[in-house]
Amino acid sequence: MIKRFLRILFILILLCPSISFTQTQPWVELQSPVNTTLKKLSFVDSLTGWATGESGIILRTTDGGNSWEIQNSNVQTFITDIFFLDKNLGWATTIEDVSPFYSVILKTTNGGEDWFEDYFSNSSDFINTILFLDTLNGFIGGTNIAYTIDGGDNWFESVVDSSFSDYPVYNFNFYSKQFGYACGGRREAYGVIWRTTDSGLSWNAQGVSADEVFDLFLFDSLNALTLSGDPEGSFSMATIKTTNAGTTWSNNSLSFFGLSFAIDFRTYNEGWSASGYKFLVTTDHGDTWDELATPGSVIIYDLQFTDARTGYAVGDGGVILKTDPTLLEIKTEETIPNDFVLFQNHPNPFNPETNIRFDLEKRAIVTLIVYDYLGNEIAILINEDKMPGPYEIKFDPTTLHLVSGIYFYQLKTRSSVQTKKMIYLK
Repeated sequence: MIKRFLRILFILILLCPSISFTQTQPWVELQSPVNTTLKKLSFVDSLTGWATGESGIILRTTDGGNSWEIQNSNVQTFITDIFFLDKNLGWATTIEDVSPFYSVILKTTNGGEDWFEDYFSNSSDFINTILFLDTLNGFIGGTNIAYTIDGGDNWFESVVDSSFSDYPVYNFNFYSKQFGYACGGRREAYGVIWRTTDSGLSWNAQGVSADEVFDLFLFDSLNALTLSGDPEGSFSMATIKTTNAGTTWSNNSLSFFGLSFAIDFRTYNEGWSASGYKFLVTTDHGDTWDELATPGSVIIYDLQFTDARTGYAVGDGGVILKTDPTLLEIKTEETIPNDFVLFQNHPNPFNPETNIRFDLEKRAIVTLIVYDYLGNEIAILINEDKMPGPYEIKFDPTTLHLVSGIYFYQLKTRSSVQTKKMIYLK
């Protein structure tokens, strides 16, 4: 009886829009062409991305969310995940709604203009998530974990820790080709994090909470973070961290209730969680979190930052949100992520040109973007797959008609981001 009362109370809290929050609201609602639920996002840069969810809906924008086109996915079922490696090559997953309920992997090689279906061979396997590290190596997770080494033509089951072998997987996060995590679990049982150190051939598991873990963020090879919550509201949320590459995980309770469907960090210290009718926000590297209501208390399920000024979120009723860059502050991060080192530009101040140097310690998709003081994107200097090694990029603003002043350059990979300030003197 008490548990039933707590469940009803928690639902009422979730639906109540009157809770007040003190932070500035940096998210604005974009015009959406659909009113069906959107659950997943995949952006490859600040302009180009996809959103998907109910009824086989796949949306694409190529202009930073100003407009969205509906793509023909060839399915009418709920799309459980979507992932794009670049502007052309992408995958999505769904499950048939008629017997024998096969999972289906959709693939496109032209940005979603055409989607092709591939039925997964085992009808008992349900796929929740998909991730590719490059054009050949990828992973699917759901009732099992499987991997491919030939772009998805063939899939092979991984060896998964038997103690949690029947617990569903909801997401993958890889630091390198060899080392990565999967997360998932089951309500009122365990939130589970799996770890691989052999390119996904085998996975060891740990129970880290009492309920599912839906997403995980990697800071570097040692540090990762997630949030867990109780869907019934009987217990408060918790921050779950590792500082030793997943060997052990700490679990620290928070002072509020809810769920965390997705986590991403705007900068190395500032992170956001999509938590239904609210965001959770940290400004101290995940040590503490605050609540912030979504615009109009809309329900959101996924979010992604493409850089320190650009973020997107999606949710119920086809809602699409985007950050207002004028309300977000870029700060020079004191903590340097260890998968690359970004150096101060030279010369600085500069006129007419300057050099930006960085050392990349592992292969990664790298984005290097220049912003003005208000966070407007000035130039994309790099947006491509890079091998490990030193790089030096020349920035010449003479054709951009820039005024003298302070500008920022930001280097970002899938797991880390760093921003530095430079001064242009005409």
